[in-house]
Amino acid sequence: MTRKPFISLLCPLALLALSLPGVTSHGAPPAKGSSPSVIMLETDSTRASFDPAQNGAIVSLVDKRSGREFIAPKAGPLLYELRLANPTDAAAPPIVLSEADALDVTVTKEGQSVIVKVPRHKNSLIAVECRFRTEPGSPLIFARITVKNQSDAALSNVRFPALSCPQQLGDSASDDFFLLPFCDGGVVPSPATNETGPEMSYPGEASMQLMAFYDGTSGIYLAAYDSQGYAKNLSVRRDRTQVILRPTLSHLPPALSRSEWGTEYDTVLGTFRGDWQAAADLYKSWALKQPWCQRTLRERVAAGDVPAWLTEPSLFYNYGARGYLAGKRVSNRLAQFSQQGEAWRSLLGGPITLIPTNWEKLGTWVTPDYFPPFGGEAPFSQAMADLHAKGHRAMVPVSGLKWTLSKAANIDSGIPKDLDLRSDFEQRGAAAAICGPDGKPQIFNLPVFGKNAFPTQNAKICPATAVARKVLLDPALECQRLGVDSIHADGLVGGGSPPCYSTTHGHPPGGGNWSTKAVHALLDDIRREGKKRDPNFALSIEEPGEFFIPVLDTYLCRDHRQKAWPRSSPLIGVPLFTHVYHEFMHGWGNIGLEIWKTPKPDTLYSLGMDLVCGKAPTAAVWGRDHDPKATDETQLRMLRSHFDLWHSSAREFLVFGQRVTQVPLEVPSIQISFSPLNTSKPSQELDCPSVLHNTWRLPDGRTGTVLACIAFNPIPLKIYGKEITLQPGEAQFVTP
Repeated sequence: MTRKPFISLLCPLALLALSLPGVTSHGAPPAKGSSPSVIMLETDSTRASFDPAQNGAIVSLVDKRSGREFIAPKAGPLLYELRLANPTDAAAPPIVLSEADALDVTVTKEGQSVIVKVPRHKNSLIAVECRFRTEPGSPLIFARITVKNQSDAALSNVRFPALSCPQQLGDSASDDFFLLPFCDGGVVPSPATNETGPEMSYPGEASMQLMAFYDGTSGIYLAAYDSQGYAKNLSVRRDRTQVILRPTLSHLPPALSRSEWGTEYDTVLGTFRGDWQAAADLYKSWALKQPWCQRTLRERVAAGDVPAWLTEPSLFYNYGARGYLAGKRVSNRLAQFSQQGEAWRSLLGGPITLIPTNWEKLGTWVTPDYFPPFGGEAPFSQAMADLHAKGHRAMVPVSGLKWTLSKAANIDSGIPKDLDLRSDFEQRGAAAAICGPDGKPQIFNLPVFGKNAFPTQNAKICPATAVARKVLLDPALECQRLGVDSIHADGLVGGGSPPCYSTTHGHPPGGGNWSTKAVHALLDDIRREGKKRDPNFALSIEEPGEFFIPVLDTYLCRDHRQKAWPRSSPLIGVPLFTHVYHEFMHGWGNIGLEIWKTPKPDTLYSLGMDLVCGKAPTAAVWGRDHDPKATDETQLRMLRSHFDLWHSSAREFLVFGQRVTQVPLEVPSIQISFSPLNTSKPSQELDCPSVLHNTWRLPDGRTGTVLACIAFNPIPLKIYGKEITLQPGEAQFVTP
């Protein structure tokens, strides 16, 4: 595969503007291979063709400006695909229906809408109605589906609209990309030749509800415009036998038989020109009108809803409560907290927000038996008081809704012997655990590294149960009582929770939006209770989730991560969530961003990427014995630059600004080797620009660009007509 410079993803050329829609043209030629009676629906940029001879299948989706066809011929379902559980055998494969199985179908056009009605399917009492429409002023086509299930089979998954695209756009796959909203965002380069990435749950790993497939000519955009948090799966799969690419937007209804269900929101599709940022701007035009964008971060800080200290420079610093000290393993390092804070203040000119990992009673990430904390309640509280006395703060990580069943011994994690906690789970947690379709608690096996084969397992508590409050709310408030300023709910990725099929938790089995509402209410309760005690209390979760912005103060981001989860190969990370939502949500740069005493190109990249993406400065040493003054000079220079910019007029842009499409920089590219986490897989090299950058805009129209040099030699460049040279690890903010 031809390697593309990473700069092409971070510094794209200016994009062509999207056209406005027009009216439906009945005189347009039918799609190739379709019947002459196809029914068309179109905007100025997109023409969709529905074929009554194929039961309403979407046989063509054309970008009118380039003439490109985005539907692969004879590619399976091209309208919808339903999955229903077998009513007599839960272990049997699901029943799968599509428009190909439909009987007595009618396809009609009414004004600017196309309606496909399916009264029944072969051997199945299932009726479907699909509606597509255009709207004035929009380049998109809007769609909804309703399913009437009169059978004993439970509907569990609805893929709609079902699209199949050519796996290659144009004459070459080398400039093709597929955008996925996996956590912070990423693109799959050349999906015709690469693996196509993971499946994402929404809410959860999918921080937003959009996908796009594009090259330098045009692209196809697929999204759900749902403001109520209904469960979905998003993915893209390549079918090697049919040579097609399947963008999959699946809606997950409650798994009920003999019921009627329909999308209470629009799924949208259309064509566009530009790269991932053009697709992000399309989505943002909808997102700005949603409940989670009612107030900007600036407005929330001004109102006291988000504490102001988050927007002031402090180093989010992971320093384990257990760890090496004076050469001794698993020492008690509580007394070193404030010393570390003062050492960093002398270097950076500001306080730290200490993240005391490995603070838990039984060891790192062992939950929910957290208390008393490692070292004892009184010494822990004294360590918090000592931090506060010096002007520092603390953020304690808890393990979300996880419940540890067993954990392999790990001396560095404070676990001297294998932990078997299954009997406690059976007594106190099993009844509230998330259940699979078989009605039994789901057990999640975590990978074990090294020679120890003892299983590391956990369950997850259903957010709709009272036990969820005991697992998350109660520990958060107890930590606050011990003097902690902020709680980080790790493991609650994007606010998501797996579907639960329990019949005793008081919610419908399977999908819907009950789980989203339950998590939202739980997070809201934690913030409300915490802020009653201290208005400066802050709540964070792991990875972003758009639906939960109003009930969070900040989030752990991984804008800097490459070639490791959540940007595991083949994904290449792009700042998608930052592009859409930065002015609405504060973020900090990951509990695992390790700093070192020696030069490390990937660490310098990570520190620089968090800086240019407007995230709070972050560093981690975990249990290592680290003297801040011994930090590699290039890494230290980047951290100093981060603090200096947040102390300058650039802070307004970096903390509260809106990311805009980039002005390209002409700088050399460099190869950086990124290591997958906790795996035996080899490191992977990626071409990156020697100077990272992002451009930011304020509401009054002022713009500026932040630059961060990640090369180990000085880099000269020109921007806004100015000539500057950046030293290794140096960052600057430049205005026109």
